[in-house]
Amino acid sequence: MNRLEKLQSALDGLKAERVQITQSWYLQNCWVTQSKPGGTARTKHKYWQVRSRQPMLDGKTVKHLKVDEVEDYKAAIARGRRIKQIDQQIEKLQQQLAKLIFTTGSLNRSSDTDEHPFPTSKLPASERSQRVEETVPTLGELVDLAEQERLVQEVLTNSRALRVAVRQSINRGRKLGARNIELRN
Repeated sequence: MNRLEKLQSALDGLKAERVQITQSWYLQNCWVTQSKPGGTARTKHKYWQVRSRQPMLDGKTVKHLKVDEVEDYKAAIARGRRIKQIDQQIEKLQQQLAKLIFTTGSLNRSSDTDEHPFPTSKLPASERSQRVEETVPTLGELVDLAEQERLVQEVLTNSRALRVAVRQSINRGRKLGARNIELRN
């Protein structure tokens, strides 16, 4: 099993775990506290609260709990924390997959990096957008991973070419602006 398959299977496992956890209720950005009554209250008994940074609990940030509800809320908060961790791990794995696909794709490609589908010569914007539409397949056409890698490489190459064209136009604009200032003086 190569690294790409390992990352993909780990990603699938995390997504399945997330789906399983989200089937029951959960709370995120909340915590359970035990508080003493304030003000003029004359009791020493503490009571339980679930707190949140944002209004989540019926538009409030604090909800008083009965003693038998505390464990349910603690479990829901733990599920919410686990979902947050899973989301972070999924994001990291997706970044690693994208990086791996990009590096393997760039190693497999020949040295065509100087050849851009959008040359830096002056192409009308309508022709550029028409070329982009021609190269982008529909979602149904993305059948295998190799096709997806090829599409990613095309998009990256196109974006590089567009960045080069934008840099050139910015530099030309600066030179023309400097020349215009010189002529005024």
